[in-house]
Amino acid sequence: MTRFRMTLATLGMLSAHFVPGARADEWNKETHLTINVPLQIEDTVLPPGEYVFKLVETDRDIVSIFNSDGTRLETTIMGWSTYRADAGDKKLFTISDPHGSQPATLQAWFYPGDNVGVEFPTAKRASGDGHVSRTKDKGQNAGKGD
Repeated sequence: MTRFRMTLATLGMLSAHFVPGARADEWNKETHLTINVPLQIEDTVLPPGEYVFKLVETDRDIVSIFNSDGTRLETTIMGWSTYRADAGDKKLFTISDPHGSQPATLQAWFYPGDNVGVEFPTAKRASGDGHVSRTKDKGQNAGKGD
């Protein structure tokens, strides 16, 4: 009986060791996205390439975007929750069409099987060099400090 308990305890410890690592993608919703055209996300324009999207552990509406191997943080975006009726098995990125010379914009991201995703804020359109053009709101004055 003691040998049975030892075996059971060993299996329990091994499964406790390996299960959290196997579920890491489920927790942070790690998703790879490959783009072949520039993509604007809030104030950042990502050049063509592969990127890794992950939810931040402390807030499920904050998304960190990394380079293809996850070693360099490209940007962190705070979005808000959005809902879809059909939670299919596919990853879903909602991307707007580009407008003229302006890049397409990322609007939302859903993980496979999830009804709730992250909707991203829409920034002003970027210029060709990747910088966002900011315009003064009505009533603001342009001064030397602006």
